[in-house]
Amino acid sequence: MSFTEFKLNARAKVKPVVLSLDRLGMTPLGVSITGLVITAFSGLIIARGSLFFGALVFLIGSAFDMLDGDLARLQGTVSARGAFLDSCFDRLGEAFLFAGLTWYFANRPFGADATALVLITGTVVGSLTTSYVRARAEGVGETCTVGFFQRTERVILLTIALLLGRWAVVPVLWFLMFATLGTTVQRIVHVAAKLPGPVAADPIMGEPGSGTATEPEQPGEDQA
Repeated sequence: MSFTEFKLNARAKVKPVVLSLDRLGMTPLGVSITGLVITAFSGLIIARGSLFFGALVFLIGSAFDMLDGDLARLQGTVSARGAFLDSCFDRLGEAFLFAGLTWYFANRPFGADATALVLITGTVVGSLTTSYVRARAEGVGETCTVGFFQRTERVILLTIALLLGRWAVVPVLWFLMFATLGTTVQRIVHVAAKLPGPVAADPIMGEPGSGTATEPEQPGEDQA
């Protein structure tokens, strides 16, 4: 079963929950904020050392990410603003998860786990740059949906590790660090290959793309 089929089956199963939220008068934004608050609470639980319980709470908060979109479609309130906020809340939820892990490994009874902290830092850097490369690509008119390890895969794998216990977290962090940084490199190469290269400069003015010589514009107050 593909991940898309899995999501469709999951949405079919949670449809009664979506209908209940609609009857209760919940809005998609309200559901998104509720999910964000729950994921923030999960980060606090993880920071205090309860990895298994924190992972369960994080899963509950993450479930709202699926509910808000379905509720918006049910209520006919799908919008670009909603999609933007949902994406931002997703990243904040992931940040709460890593913040909780950072606090947990920095305050171990027998001293901070330096290896785990380095791995978390590397994974966060990879996560940030993976998202940034896509956003920057879209800013210059290109699409960038490639990537062998994106946010969904990161969150699922890390949550499974938390459910299994501390012994599984560090090996997973090793994998996540290299996978996220590798995805960043993959996206950079993909987008750079699609963008046009340098344009030959005009031999007279030295300006790319200029066909005729013109007097250089004198800087005014707004240009100086």
